Amino acid sequence: MKALRVLQVEDWLANFGLGNQRDTLIEEVFSTIASPVFSELVIVLVGNAPAYLPQEVALFETLGRMNKVRPFRLAFLFEGLYPGLGEAQSVLAKGLEYVTAKGLLDFLNSPPTIYIT
Repeated sequence: MKALRVLQVEDWLANFGLGNQRDTLIEEVFSTIASPVFSELVIVLVGNAPAYLPQEVALFETLGRMNKVRPFRLAFLFEGLYPGLGEAQSVLAKGLEYVTAKGLLDFLNSPPTIYIT
């Protein structure tokens, strides 16, 4: 038997004209997770998405509501074209520092994890 430990969400920040509908859909799917070992939500960021994180207040409000339903560790997986992993990690870390300073991650028990590919 396999159990869901990690939920990976791609293109959450992509603009498909769905707005709040996209957030609601992800919340509904998230609420159906019954796995007792689920622990991590990974948001995949591509291209220049890390630069837009500070503007995504609705995203972090949605994550806060989801965390109330079922606590999780938050991670960001960055898939982008940068000259080096250090620069890619720096870009994402700066965006998350700003978001943290705004208090948008106060619902988390630990800081988000950064993964780079």
